[in-house]
Amino acid sequence: MKKARFPLLAVLVLLLLAACGDSKSDLIGKWTGTESAGGGGMVTFNDNDTVLIEMGMFNNSFEWTVEDNTLNLYTTKDGEQELSYQYEIEQESKDNVTLYELDEEGKRVEGATIKLSR
Repeated sequence: MKKARFPLLAVLVLLLLAACGDSKSDLIGKWTGTESAGGGGMVTFNDNDTVLIEMGMFNNSFEWTVEDNTLNLYTTKDGEQELSYQYEIEQESKDNVTLYELDEEGKRVEGATIKLSR
């Protein structure tokens, strides 16, 4: 009986890990972004840990990481890396992602979302 449980448990764990995927590699590439306020533009996640955001008047680049489905955007000032923005990642499909802006406490900022699509 115990032998039958181990393979089933192993299969379930592998399926769970496969379903989670690597959020960072899933983001790499060019995306069309639409803000909750209606503005839009391009977001390009590069594999060298930089992201270029071109949305209306907002054109900026950041360094980026993903930790536990949280996208972190950093700027560097005086040689120090500073966290500029945090977003919760909700990946609806390989080609559609919603980013929910997070406040300093890690809670969603109401109405502050960016929808990304390829």
